[in-house]
Amino acid sequence: MIQSLYVKDFALFDELDLNFNEGLSVLIGESGSGKSLILDAISSLVGGRCSTSNIRQGKDRYILQAKFILTKNQNAKDWLTEKGIQYFGNEISISKEVSKDGKSRIFIGESLASLTLLREFGSTLCDIHNQNEQLYLLDKTNQLEFLDRHSGLDHLREEMKAAFAFFKSCKKKLADLETRDEIRKVRAEQLKFQLQELEQLKPKEGELEELEKEENLLSHGEKLFENFKTISNLLYESEESILQCFPSVLQASEKIAGIHSEFGSIYNELKDVYEQLKSIKAAVREEEEEVFFSPDRLDGVQHRIKELLRIKKKYNLSVEEVMDQIPSWKKELESIEKTEETIHTIRVEYSESLARIKKLAMDLSKARRLGLSQFEEEIQKELEILGMKGSRIQIVLRWEEDPQGELREGEKNYVLLSSGLDQAEFYFSANAGEKPRPLRKVASGGEISRIMLAIRSVMGKAHSSHKLLVFDEIDTGVSGDGAVSMADRLEKLSKDSQILVITHSQPIAAVAETHWKVEKEIREGRTFSKVHQVSNRNKPLELAKMISGKEVTQAAVEHAKVLLKRKAS
Repeated sequence: MIQSLYVKDFALFDELDLNFNEGLSVLIGESGSGKSLILDAISSLVGGRCSTSNIRQGKDRYILQAKFILTKNQNAKDWLTEKGIQYFGNEISISKEVSKDGKSRIFIGESLASLTLLREFGSTLCDIHNQNEQLYLLDKTNQLEFLDRHSGLDHLREEMKAAFAFFKSCKKKLADLETRDEIRKVRAEQLKFQLQELEQLKPKEGELEELEKEENLLSHGEKLFENFKTISNLLYESEESILQCFPSVLQASEKIAGIHSEFGSIYNELKDVYEQLKSIKAAVREEEEEVFFSPDRLDGVQHRIKELLRIKKKYNLSVEEVMDQIPSWKKELESIEKTEETIHTIRVEYSESLARIKKLAMDLSKARRLGLSQFEEEIQKELEILGMKGSRIQIVLRWEEDPQGELREGEKNYVLLSSGLDQAEFYFSANAGEKPRPLRKVASGGEISRIMLAIRSVMGKAHSSHKLLVFDEIDTGVSGDGAVSMADRLEKLSKDSQILVITHSQPIAAVAETHWKVEKEIREGRTFSKVHQVSNRNKPLELAKMISGKEVTQAAVEHAKVLLKRKAS
């Protein structure tokens, strides 16, 4: 339960400090007096929006603080323990400060918290029901959630939600991978061909340059051979070759030098020439041995050069640079092959997750149908208590057909959602003998308010969590006996839960233990809202004002006293 609320510089409140009681409390006052602002403050403290527009004019921030008693709220205590947030004496405080720049600071106990964390914790502390909840009630998705909660299917529903999220993730991954699958396959074939081609070719570093040199020699081999033959014949092979004749030249020169001393220098030069010619002979022979003419070898070299040049042109890289690409190509191919393995794994996961969500969806559907009648009966009883005898509530569950649906049953496909196969809709008939029709089409505002309270009453009995229940003008469209019935139901609910209600209904106000009067006043040209607790003595007067306005009649006061006595009895 909420024990206290402190508000500073929030909208029309400069400062407000309230201490709440157990049971049923009502906020009364004229429209626009600021009643809803108190609920806005509580809502903000349990995870609602933090609007800077609520900062009081002339101020740079607002401060909200509340203290909650957790004695009977085990869910809240378990949440705090799970998050490692300390609390003392079954009490926890929440504070929020919102600045003009949009920044906010939130504390749960002494721990700084995010808005997401506050929303989680706030859901264990408080349920706020306002006129917007009429739209919430009319939403078919929420109608299914009501049935699940009442039937105790929260765990199975969460299991289905998690399994469905995993299934959708697998489906998306598989679709993304398969979209690029053909591209990957083409690339893999390309890489395999390139690697196989290079493996067969086995190019070597510097090979092309060496082959080009060899080709040059081989392509001129015949001419080289002929010229070498000419040189060898003239230099040393024929009988009249230079080296064959040169000893005779030396012998004659030696004789001349013996007679003509001045010829000695020429003789010595000739001897040097002879030695040089012998050296040249050896060099020529060595070079001649290197040169041979082989058409087959030339064809082989030219073919090899052609292949290497083709590779060079194909990749627009040198042969060495192409060879450097081989490791990266192998790595890329391995990655593609691993992707294929991943696709296979995800296909298996997809199939398994689809089978799992189908089973969970079928289990949910069966469980819902088992709990459906009891839920309808309990709501029906509550509606009778609320003065709606003869009315009828019916919950219809359907599967939506879709040719692309994930679940195939018989000859049809059905849509699978995170909530399963079922789509629920509440049908309603206000009068006996009339066929129920969709609630969203036939129910009036007052009927929706009472149906909402009936559902909340049933849900409260099934899942009592000792949370604060806040109702903002739940009496909209309800009057007379309907208002009396609603008051009785709220009074009974308040035996197990703390309830705070904004109301303009005299019967509802009459059954409350605590009345808070909210009023506006103008001081020094500024409008302020203020709140005070109505004393028991003044309760008849305030209740009388709810039907008479400012001109309170004695009859209205007496009627109010009767209502209060009814409460006391």
